[in-house]
Amino acid sequence: MKNVFLFRLAMTGVIVFSLAFSPFLRRVSMHSADPEVYAIKGGTIVTGTGATIPNGVVVVRDGLIAAVGSDVAIPADARVVDASGMMVYPGLIDAYSSYGLRPAEQPQGGPGGRGGGGGQQAAILAALSGAATNTNAGLLPEVTVADQLQVAAETFDQQRGAGITAALTSPRDGIFRGQSAFLNLGSDTPEKLLLKAPHSLSIGFGRAGFGGGYPNSGMGVFSFLRQALLDAQHYRDEWDWYSKSPRGKTRPQHDKSLAALIPVVTGKMPVIFNVSSVREIQRAVGLAEEFNLKYLLAGATQSYQIADYLKQKNATVLLSLSFPQKPAGLEDPESESLRVLRERAEAPKAAAALYKAGVKFAFTSGTLTRPADFIANAAKAVEAGLPKDEALKAMTLYPAQIFGLAEQLGSIEKGKIANLIVTSGDLFNRDTKVKYTFVDGKQYIIKAQPEAQRQGPPFGNGRPGGGRPPNGGNAPNAPAVAANATAIDVTGTWTLTVNPPGGGSVNRTLTLKQSGDTVTGEITSGAGPVTISNGKVSGNELSFVYVLKYQDNELMIGARAKIEGNSMSGMMETNGTSYDFSGTRNPK
Repeated sequence: MKNVFLFRLAMTGVIVFSLAFSPFLRRVSMHSADPEVYAIKGGTIVTGTGATIPNGVVVVRDGLIAAVGSDVAIPADARVVDASGMMVYPGLIDAYSSYGLRPAEQPQGGPGGRGGGGGQQAAILAALSGAATNTNAGLLPEVTVADQLQVAAETFDQQRGAGITAALTSPRDGIFRGQSAFLNLGSDTPEKLLLKAPHSLSIGFGRAGFGGGYPNSGMGVFSFLRQALLDAQHYRDEWDWYSKSPRGKTRPQHDKSLAALIPVVTGKMPVIFNVSSVREIQRAVGLAEEFNLKYLLAGATQSYQIADYLKQKNATVLLSLSFPQKPAGLEDPESESLRVLRERAEAPKAAAALYKAGVKFAFTSGTLTRPADFIANAAKAVEAGLPKDEALKAMTLYPAQIFGLAEQLGSIEKGKIANLIVTSGDLFNRDTKVKYTFVDGKQYIIKAQPEAQRQGPPFGNGRPGGGRPPNGGNAPNAPAVAANATAIDVTGTWTLTVNPPGGGSVNRTLTLKQSGDTVTGEITSGAGPVTISNGKVSGNELSFVYVLKYQDNELMIGARAKIEGNSMSGMMETNGTSYDFSGTRNPK
């Protein structure tokens, strides 16, 4: 009996101790389990709805904004992020991108998608391989981004480091490019990152040139689109007729491409027209009106020229921030036309023109390959006359509204998804850095970013870097070669193996002719031979530049190599991305 009494007394003490100290133990347990609870305190909170809260507090719990204000109590279980002297903004939204997609020709499960998030790698690999001219992947409206996403822990590091926390992502090749999806740029599985899928069907007006066949002209593309939409309407009507009374009727043949277009022609799924020129914009609007389509205009770099027309049509523009830049390797500045010079000067003013006309718009990265330039070029739009609060909304609230996600994203309000960034100062100041990024309430470490356009030239020779040639693509400088006393002769035909980002390799033939230290020649590509420029030999080093056409854009690539007898090895670079190549000279 005595032992039983002592046992009961001991158990009673354990229970009393547990009850008395359970709050403390629970807090310790929660902290040891790494809770997703944060309190960002002391910063100036720019809510994105017009309100600014100095010395405020944002509480994040379980992926959502639990509280925001100037007198919010900090929960005992929260990790405190001291934002004193900093600014707190809603996470930025890229309204049209190709983030997270496997590079072209990349087998599922391969190494593609690492590092840059797929968009930059896909563009480079597709241009190098000529994928857009050798497949019919861009003629399949049933293709979905949700099935093509490939996300690793580091996939969106550069985007998060630039403050971009969500994006609409879409294939970039062909005419019917596939169905886009809206996702948060976290590190979870694609299924957990998707917020809306599918969202829209992406359509391109660029010349397809698949295998050199139809459609390979602007008018051919327009005719192809129109006929495909007519076929989809007929297909819809045929199945409606059959479904109402199938007995005694021959069943229509199933066509998955036409079936994918039914939500488009019935107005249930919007289309995104990828356009640039005034003519393309007007053709897209005309096509949308003819078939009563819901539509958005992406890119639209010349939209400022017809801003009043777009307002009249109640059009929505996903405006590219990929401004045309002077090609870094241009030897004769006077060779550029007045039209090109005018477009370069006017591009940063486009957003202000749309704003003044009352056109609804949001910002996209366009063909930018360095996410850091997203903010840099938005700042240029502010310098060109766009009000700062409108520039912020074009990267936060407006895209959320356009995509039907305003109850979840776009501003710092209680109950919304906790996509937040903390910056060292005003978002649009030249020297401001992103210090903290939260996606779905999870804090991510900011890794070193490639230099943005506003921070100086990326290749160190004093020329503006990171921009595009007048009609698209970003142009690097030819990598410098070291001076040596004796030059070698590189004349001949070389077989190259190029290892682009994302894995795999591409074989190319380089034909060179040397006169003194000047080198001319051409290199093969997926679309045929391309002339090289700025070819130089210094000592045993070779450098040159060449331009690859990719859809409606151009990709300028700089190459340098060390020559040893009949072998060469070196690096190619474009838009801040470098990759290696090697080659051997063919026997004469």
